[in-house]
Order: sequence, then C-alpha cells, then structure tokens
Amino acid sequence: MLSIPSKSFRHPLAFLIGRDVEGHWLAVETHGRGGGIFSDRSAALRYAAFETGHRPRAVRMTAKTLRLL
Repeated sequence: MLSIPSKSFRHPLAFLIGRDVEGHWLAVETHGRGGGIFSDRSAALRYAAFETGHRPRAVRMTAKTLRLL
C-alpha cells in the first residue's frame, strides 16, 4: 500500500472498512483518494488508522458491501 499525502487535500482523510462481494477486507477512502485490499480486518484497520494519523472517528466499519473504484 502507498501512503496518501493528506496535506495536499482540502478535506481530511476518512476511511470505511468492510468487505467486497468476494469477502475480501477493504479500506476505502471516503473521497475516492485511495484504499486497498487486505488479508484480514485487523490489517485494514491498521492501514486506515495510520493513513488518518489515528484521528478519532476517521475510520468507520460498515456492513454494506464495498468496492474499490
């Protein structure tokens, strides 16, 4: 995964963590600026927390099916 340079964007990074239709764990940036496919939920959460600087409420879980664009 590549780090996203958050200082170059107007809105702070925020991620949704969930699964795709095939059951893979995804971390998807809510403004379409990045994300990734992960081996487990914990890895997706670690990535999203790191990318958001561990900001409170910047990473959310969802039961909805996600997809990377």
